[in-house]
Amino acid sequence: MSVIDTLTTWCHEQMALRNWPLAPLKALGGDAGFRQYFRIASEPRLLAVYSPPATEPNAQFCAIAEHWRGARVCAPKIYAKDLTQGFMLIEDFGEKALADELAQNSPQAAYAPVLAVLAKLQALDAPNGLYPAYDREKLTLEMSLMPEWFMGKLLGIEPSAQDLALLQQLFDGLTDAALAQPQVIVHRDYHCRNIHLLPNGEPGLIDFQDAVIGPATYDLVSLLKDCYFRLDVASVKSLALQYKQQMPSSDAFIDDAGFIQAFDWMGLQRHLKVLGIFARLNLRDGKPSYLNDLPLVIAYVREALKRYPAFTEFDAWFDGRLMPAIKQQHWYRSVEIQP
Repeated sequence: MSVIDTLTTWCHEQMALRNWPLAPLKALGGDAGFRQYFRIASEPRLLAVYSPPATEPNAQFCAIAEHWRGARVCAPKIYAKDLTQGFMLIEDFGEKALADELAQNSPQAAYAPVLAVLAKLQALDAPNGLYPAYDREKLTLEMSLMPEWFMGKLLGIEPSAQDLALLQQLFDGLTDAALAQPQVIVHRDYHCRNIHLLPNGEPGLIDFQDAVIGPATYDLVSLLKDCYFRLDVASVKSLALQYKQQMPSSDAFIDDAGFIQAFDWMGLQRHLKVLGIFARLNLRDGKPSYLNDLPLVIAYVREALKRYPAFTEFDAWFDGRLMPAIKQQHWYRSVEIQP
């Protein structure tokens, strides 16, 4: 019997215990992890999840969901779980994601409730031991995926000792800036595909098993400089400053310019990491669709580099060392660089 057959039997047993009508499992598209999701056409609306226990932090997911739901942050209700097998039966938030709302509505209207939820999340107290620290080692290790997977394995450019020294200098500066920010609960993938809109309009959050205690602008830049959706630069700045007025730690930033710099530098850290992650998803995990999102991420990186004099040397290196090879890639398309 396959693991999906076993999951189906387990889900039907759980539903029968609650006198819910049985229904078949319909496979949904996967995500960047190794989880598999199945929609069950039932009442209540359910998702069956196979989340391999060898690779996925399932206990962490369940504990965070409980924490957030207790604080009235909308995470899916977990009706049943078998952590040994990696099975879960959870609430289904439906098919409408923030990405769909952004295609139909103005950014100001679409983002307003999502920013309100983020402020609520950042105001929560964190139970001891539930959220690991987004510390120097973790932040730096993430960025190191860029020279390994994006530069070396995807572009075929072996980093020289000089390349690595320049990269490390940048990584150190970005890490220092991140750790200087107020440290709050960070979802880590707060973007348009991981935020669903319930029938009542409330944002529901998914894919939060890797949440940490980290920089206050991380989730904001993940949302407004989304790897899957492009906002114009004026809207990004306007919405970021709008959020600054409601964020719990706004007093830590001296002025709007300092806040935007912290936001932009945090975005550079995230997008350097994502270059490596998307390359790895293609090369290691057999998920080539993420290559289609690389041009936008590259544009975000180049915009941040060109916006601050501190990055002048690295900007010239990126344009001279990497861009010629990037432009030869079959997945590359030109994305306008916004000033």
